[in-house]
Amino acid sequence: MRRLNFLFLSLLFSTMPLTANYQFIGDVQQYRQILQGLHITCQDGHGIEIEFLQADMFRVTLKHANGEEAPLHYAVIDRKWPPVSLTIKEERTCIRAITDRIELRIQKNPCRLSVLDKSRRLINQDDPGMGMGWDGNEVRCWKAITADEKFFGLGEKTGDVNKRGRQYTMWNSDVPGYGNESDPIYQSIPFFIGLRDGQAYGIYFNNSYRSVFNMGAGNLRYYSFAADGGVLDYYFIYGPQISRVVETYSDLTGHMPMPPEWALGYQQCRWSYYPDSEVLTLAQTFRNKKIPADVIHLDIHYMDSYRVFTWDKDRFPDPKGMLQTLQDMGFKVVVIIDPGVKKDDAYWVAQQGLAGGHFVKYPDGEVYIGQVWPGDSYFPDFSRSQTRGWWGSLFNGLLDDGIDGFWCDMNEPACWGQAFPLETIWDDDGLNSSHKKMHNLYGLLMSRSTREGVQQLRHDERPFIITRAGSAGIQRYSAVWTGDNVASEDHLELGIRLLQGLGLSGVSFTGTDVGGFIGTPTPELFARWMQVGALSPFFRTHSQHGTSDQEPWSFGEYIEELNRRTIEWRYRLLPYLYSLVWQSHQTGAPVIRPLFYHDQEDEATFYHEFQHQFFVGEKVLAAPVTRIGQYLKKVYLPAGKWLDLNDDKIYQGAQTVLVEAPLNRLPLFLRQGGILVGREAMQYVGEKPGADLTVDVFPGQGTFMLYEDDGASMAYLQGNYRTTLFELSGDTGRWVLSKSHTHDGYEIEDRTLTVHWHGIETEPSGVTLDGTKLIPGNDTYRYDEGKNLVVIKYTDRGRRQEIVMQ
Repeated sequence: MRRLNFLFLSLLFSTMPLTANYQFIGDVQQYRQILQGLHITCQDGHGIEIEFLQADMFRVTLKHANGEEAPLHYAVIDRKWPPVSLTIKEERTCIRAITDRIELRIQKNPCRLSVLDKSRRLINQDDPGMGMGWDGNEVRCWKAITADEKFFGLGEKTGDVNKRGRQYTMWNSDVPGYGNESDPIYQSIPFFIGLRDGQAYGIYFNNSYRSVFNMGAGNLRYYSFAADGGVLDYYFIYGPQISRVVETYSDLTGHMPMPPEWALGYQQCRWSYYPDSEVLTLAQTFRNKKIPADVIHLDIHYMDSYRVFTWDKDRFPDPKGMLQTLQDMGFKVVVIIDPGVKKDDAYWVAQQGLAGGHFVKYPDGEVYIGQVWPGDSYFPDFSRSQTRGWWGSLFNGLLDDGIDGFWCDMNEPACWGQAFPLETIWDDDGLNSSHKKMHNLYGLLMSRSTREGVQQLRHDERPFIITRAGSAGIQRYSAVWTGDNVASEDHLELGIRLLQGLGLSGVSFTGTDVGGFIGTPTPELFARWMQVGALSPFFRTHSQHGTSDQEPWSFGEYIEELNRRTIEWRYRLLPYLYSLVWQSHQTGAPVIRPLFYHDQEDEATFYHEFQHQFFVGEKVLAAPVTRIGQYLKKVYLPAGKWLDLNDDKIYQGAQTVLVEAPLNRLPLFLRQGGILVGREAMQYVGEKPGADLTVDVFPGQGTFMLYEDDGASMAYLQGNYRTTLFELSGDTGRWVLSKSHTHDGYEIEDRTLTVHWHGIETEPSGVTLDGTKLIPGNDTYRYDEGKNLVVIKYTDRGRRQEIVMQ
């Protein structure tokens, strides 16, 4: 009898749904069409609201019967989306929402979502048994996973570029010396790209609470995203190209503004350069050694006992005079800004902050006091509009002194003990929310307050802001560096992966601390890291207090010479890199792009062993050496022909090749049809206005848009810039390079263009410039048989010009 009872109970419980405290969304009861979408009511009064923003992007918001807090409003930009042609069809088992790009199918019993392309191939679907729901205050969405599904993005996350098989937490954290398994670290960007059966899609989870993304970790059934509170509110984006997903996500959360051009120059930092004589000696050493540099950073020791917006008068008795001297030498200066305001009754920032109600408080109204560098400190509530305005006004003194940029640090927010109280209450633009919601937004809102304040004080100048912490949308306000890394080979590789993840998450202007912040690199590691830094949008060396010197000349004469050449090469590349930054500003396309970004149909581009190769733009492929003592490099080249920019050797793609990589060489390749625009190296940006340009081309089919402006003002927003389209066409036997100005809002004087045609194995029978035949052997046209190189030099006269070679 006991055995029968046991069997009966076992059978009973094996067939009962085991929901614990989960409340899954149930059957569809009814629906109604709304503008650009539909509202679905399910069992127990819960519902889902679906809104199409584009034919390939829609928003899903889970509605609790008892109501919920308002969806997050900080990340998604406020814009009017054009109408979408949407057809709603109800069938017996489902409701179909159809655009000219995708079909969203809503299963009725129970309510589950699936997305299909126009040929009805499945792109994405809810887990059949769970879908969406709640566990108390927690909200969660489960998605069915396939065996080959890959995941990318999630912002600044450790691990491989492909995030499949790991679980990640979004909770901005100060983690000095983080490792490959560390999570979370400084940034929380709840956006990822999925790739299923060769088709890419993206999901942005619009929720700032502590959240967890299980990307198939520990199971083969689903991936999921969940948050401790707030609303289940997400945006689905269809590609099918990865590049299209990234650009659409950037349309949603905003594009980066154009930085000042000097921000792409080399930047030198350590914790800390002081007193003023050391800073001036540093600057003079760069100039004496003819090593290009644009920026010197001042870390926390420039302040008076870490009081933000002050100077230590003993170390820097005449900051204006020092900054003017540096400006005369061609240097810009960036200072660190921490959010912690020293608790000091005699300190003017603390006085103003208390009087204006600008600091974070406990629920009973008491001002929160935490400990950071100044000791007991107050923390501004950047979620309050009045506080953002007040904070922005505080930069006036430093700007008047001559400071050029601001480096937002410790803004996770960090405090000693790593436990900013969850009970604190934030204004949240009048919503009065807890730290549970606002924590991940602190870096974003500090960067916003800083940028808006500096812009208000200097209307026509481009602000330069760099931040450690941030969240979705941070690209609108600030560049990002990857925090307190370590001087090791592993961290050089990890940094390359972090930059790719950030770029896939809408954040393009990024970089690592070259050489590693913690510890001292070997001379060889430092030289290799410099090579990677020279291709990163943000190129800065930084090192910890108490470590050995880490300037370009700190590792002996040979490494100094290598670093000089690397930095000079960076400056020659600036026209190309500045144009890529403009592409990011226009479209959201990252500067640093994974190997698979333009070749997602090639499975080899996803291989683990090649994840440290990356594109710089569309057709320049870098394969940096990341291991000490490695002087041969195995490189995977996707389909097509490739030019080795080091020795002009040509390789056929869709295969791996082994190339020589001595310490003075970064393996770098130009894809057929590639166009690489450069100029003479300078000691700093703007040293030689109107410099001549070089154009390296590998004949094939391709285009490149060169962007130019004054590099400093906001006039580009009014159309004061020039774009020049270079276009390669033709085939073997006849190649054409045309140049035309597609926008001519910025005047540039006549200059010389020197075009290097690579891979020309026999001397051309004839070359014409605008229909006029060129005579070989003079300054205008020559053929170098040893290098298979044709060199053509002519004057850029600001109109359409065409070279024909046959």
